[in-house]
Amino acid sequence: MFKKFPLQIILTTLIFLIINTSYFWESELGILFMFVIILVFIIFFILSIELVRQLYISAKNNFSEKSRNILLIFMISCLVLIVVKPIGIINFENLEGENRIVAQAEGVANCTATLKLKTNEKFIYEDICFGIDRIKGEYKIINDTIHFKKSRKSFQYKYGVINKNAIYLYKNKSDKNYYALSIKPL
Repeated sequence: MFKKFPLQIILTTLIFLIINTSYFWESELGILFMFVIILVFIIFFILSIELVRQLYISAKNNFSEKSRNILLIFMISCLVLIVVKPIGIINFENLEGENRIVAQAEGVANCTATLKLKTNEKFIYEDICFGIDRIKGEYKIINDTIHFKKSRKSFQYKYGVINKNAIYLYKNKSDKNYYALSIKPL
């Protein structure tokens, strides 16, 4: 089968793996992520057309060609899974712990910043604007103040203050301009 349909198998496998592992690499690309997504969409569209073409050929031959039938099953399985689960089969963020508090702000051009405080005292700060920037680290809550510590990437905010409706993030103790994130119900 691979000898007869190498391009279809390689592209289908590649796009399936790209979609299902995107959680791990999407924040590393920055603005290039947009170009990768456009390329993935184009490849998905081409593979969808190829699937219809292969289905037509197979139906014309009364589904008598075993290798083509296996290709059809493989392509249908992968492409349908991509449509049904566009962020991947496994939600890897759920493996990092349950959300304790989720706060979000929407900015210009539909850009969003989301802060997720997990129950295991880890946080994920995600800034989506012409690319994805994801920062993970640890936090400690003392009274109504969140102290951010240990992050893989440099996190610009040192602490945050929890209000009943929002979290106000500050870069340092003398910072007068906070960044407000509205707390979302869980």
